Amino acid sequence: MTCEYWSNLTQVSGCGGRIWQRSAGQAVPEGNSPQGRLGPEVDELSPWSKFDKSSFHQKHQSSRHQTSGQYKKEETIRIVHSQSRQITGITSFGTSQGEHLCFTAHSNRLARDETESLLTEPASSKWNRLAANEINSLACDKTGSLVTERLAGNKVDSLAKIYVIAESPKRGTFPNGAYHSSRKVDNNFFTRKAKETREKSLVEEEMPFLHNLLLAKLTNCIKRKQESGILDDDDVESACSNDSLEEISFDNENSSTVEPTKDYKKKESLNKRETRAKSTVKTICAMVAFGENRRANSMQLWNSVIFVACGVTERINSYLHYIGLTMSRKTGLSALVRLSDTTRKTLAGQELSIKSRKPISPFICIDNIDFEERIHFQSVEKTSHMFHGTWGYVHTLDPTLIEGHDPKDFSLDSYKQAVKDSAKLKITPPMFMPTFEEEIHFCAAIKSQIAQVMMTYIATTDDSKKLVPLEPPTIDQITAKKPQITMLKLMLASDNCAEGVGKIFSDIIDQTYLTPEQFFSELQVMEGDLGTIMNLECLRSQRKPSGHKEESLGNIFMLLGAAHTLWNIGQAIFLKHFGNNKNQDDLGAWRTLQALGLPLEKPAAKKDFTLMLTNMQKIHEATLIHCLLLVMGIPRNSLPNEKLKLTAKSINHAIDLCYTRFFGCTALQNADKSDSPKLFNLMTRLRDFATVIEANRAMKAGNIGQLLNIWRRWSVMAQGITGLTHYAIHLPRMILLITKVLPPALCHAIQHSLLVTPSGRPGHFVAKDFLLETFNYWLKFMFNKSGIGTKAKQLRDLFSSNVPLLQHLIRSIKEDSGACNYYQSHKHQLTLQSINAFLRMAITKSIGDNTDSTKTASIPAPALEKGKKKTKKKLKGKDIDIMRRGMEVMQNDALTGGTILNRFRPSETLLNPSWMFDEASSLPISPGELDISLEDYFGPLENDDC
Repeated sequence: MTCEYWSNLTQVSGCGGRIWQRSAGQAVPEGNSPQGRLGPEVDELSPWSKFDKSSFHQKHQSSRHQTSGQYKKEETIRIVHSQSRQITGITSFGTSQGEHLCFTAHSNRLARDETESLLTEPASSKWNRLAANEINSLACDKTGSLVTERLAGNKVDSLAKIYVIAESPKRGTFPNGAYHSSRKVDNNFFTRKAKETREKSLVEEEMPFLHNLLLAKLTNCIKRKQESGILDDDDVESACSNDSLEEISFDNENSSTVEPTKDYKKKESLNKRETRAKSTVKTICAMVAFGENRRANSMQLWNSVIFVACGVTERINSYLHYIGLTMSRKTGLSALVRLSDTTRKTLAGQELSIKSRKPISPFICIDNIDFEERIHFQSVEKTSHMFHGTWGYVHTLDPTLIEGHDPKDFSLDSYKQAVKDSAKLKITPPMFMPTFEEEIHFCAAIKSQIAQVMMTYIATTDDSKKLVPLEPPTIDQITAKKPQITMLKLMLASDNCAEGVGKIFSDIIDQTYLTPEQFFSELQVMEGDLGTIMNLECLRSQRKPSGHKEESLGNIFMLLGAAHTLWNIGQAIFLKHFGNNKNQDDLGAWRTLQALGLPLEKPAAKKDFTLMLTNMQKIHEATLIHCLLLVMGIPRNSLPNEKLKLTAKSINHAIDLCYTRFFGCTALQNADKSDSPKLFNLMTRLRDFATVIEANRAMKAGNIGQLLNIWRRWSVMAQGITGLTHYAIHLPRMILLITKVLPPALCHAIQHSLLVTPSGRPGHFVAKDFLLETFNYWLKFMFNKSGIGTKAKQLRDLFSSNVPLLQHLIRSIKEDSGACNYYQSHKHQLTLQSINAFLRMAITKSIGDNTDSTKTASIPAPALEKGKKKTKKKLKGKDIDIMRRGMEVMQNDALTGGTILNRFRPSETLLNPSWMFDEASSLPISPGELDISLEDYFGPLENDDC
């Protein structure tokens, strides 16, 4: 028997039911007939007869509906005679035209008692979807309610089973099928776009009936709950979460990044239920597809990698694999190995290839990483020990920083020539002293700090446009763009010695597939902490003189990490003003910490620099609150519960008074002459803390010009403070290198690459070494939670190259659960109780009271006997002005030959003796060449407010 291939089906009305016709069919070879393929329930499908309108009418004389004569004589339709009124089945059969579906159905209606239409059409075509809609219409009405009068419940159940059985995911290997091999997976598989494409194909093309059926069930339940106002417990918690005071008070809709408010979160929670229903249905469809065919594993492979990164135990992973939510742990680890190999090929073939190193090689940022490889049951051959390794990443520069410049400015020859020329550079103190323009900008920065405190805790106004700006003017802004970063593999060599640094370079060369000659033939800029730089200099000095570029390290110079510079100098300033917490009369920073209810631990150990900076900012803000209340004449025993409503003019006047009284040059001189050291110590602490706060703000804003100005100021302060012996040399040297020595194009590229914004958003910049520290945290977290043992090689081979990807996958869990992934800057706020406690302490200790240094006349010095030298007696408990002392150190060194200043010259360490150069002159500098006077710098200015 010959079965005809049915195409171009159209629906016509007839006999009160649905009759299907075709126009222009195509014959199917014998042997592919659906007869006998539908199961034992199906009645005899033969004979296949031509449709005859007259016989059809005679057979259905009792029908209330008559055909309208719209069938053409040459058209045919398949009529399957059946004495049964049950739904007979559905099947598929193959033809030369591809896979086809056969549908059989019965109706209780009179016109369809004895008829059954058999549909045969290509799978995945529009007619399959038409048939699905037809089946849905038989079972449900528009509201989704079952039409019991048309079809009995058992028939609906049978019909649903028929169509669900027919749905199946694509067979074969991706992209032709749904199977993804863990040995061929790449980073593109884990992108959000690729995941959404796979889910869309599953629910719209492969399993639409099951998806729509489940989605209708869940969405209908959600609609009923919304209409009745009944919410689930988790919905109530998400809509009415106890937001912190920080989130409520610091929302600013005009800022570049809008923090989520309470109302916004409540609105999002309404949409969360629908998103959760859709995610649930997609997951069920993927589980069903995986249960039917274990090679339809896209969701399971995705989850297996995430579960490894999240630290899901192998026992739980086995259970989740059993129910179809994930793959086995072995498959997840196999995928990580494949991803590591892909990253290494990308690093060698793209990031650090010979071609990509022109005109300038990507920068490399490295840092040490230490953790304990702990053995619980120890033995002679197995003991716990510390692992000391090195890790980093490659940062490819933004092409816009290079475009428009001469490629020769980024060459190794240009760099060598610049280092040679720096040997003749005359180093003078004015190179680091703040200029008048820089002082004006620093004055504006301090006033913006005072204004932020005023508007946050004390006052409010209706005319905010006339206020002192809350942010300082921008000097040189870095463009906000997501950086291109590729991780290096964890290196089993430590950077804590010169030998370890040499091994690090060898390991980097091995990862890039470059030869040593190729690697050392191009200029290579690196970033690291102070210890790594000193070890690199030690290794370079050991290899001098060397005429071999593979040994001389002449193509490499390393920059200080901006975050480590902030942390170490900030720590030194904090320790300098910390005071003696064992002396109750001491009014150091510890006293403010105690009044604010914060721990009194001295930040001697380098554990939590973020907490240290936060404490410094809280101390600074609490002190500024007290100073503002003092100049405003407001009762200072407690802060009002509600902010004062003032005019913009009054607020600006208070800010100017506060600056003049506690930051002005004249006020500082008068406080220095006072018999009491309290005011002088307070003013020096405010000024020194302001530099740390401003450096932190400049880094977050990407204001590299302001950051460089703070670094110049710190270069002077480092000469007068203890604990910064090495920073006092390396920080000025780096500033000279990236501002005066190197070619301007290279200086610009380096300066605008010191900070990056990982999310690509303005106002969220971080230092590159800080970003590496966060990666270190994630690496240690995965090492501790993965349960793969204590082998560092496992950490190197599986996780180190994949940390950014795994970090992205872990964060994507929140998006998959229907919640928004908010990116918020770390903020803090002093509570009203803490501020009031500090104000009571300030009143008790008379901090700043009755000591208006702008009005206090200087006390004349007692008459000295003739021939005696005037000496200044230091008051007990009086702090040292590290800015003044630093300037004195630099001035005295310049007058005596410049031993310290000459060490700032970059050629001291970067110049290779094999390079031919002229010796730099080290003659003493005359006082007239200094062009600086301490009395002029610290003397009264015509406009003390800057």
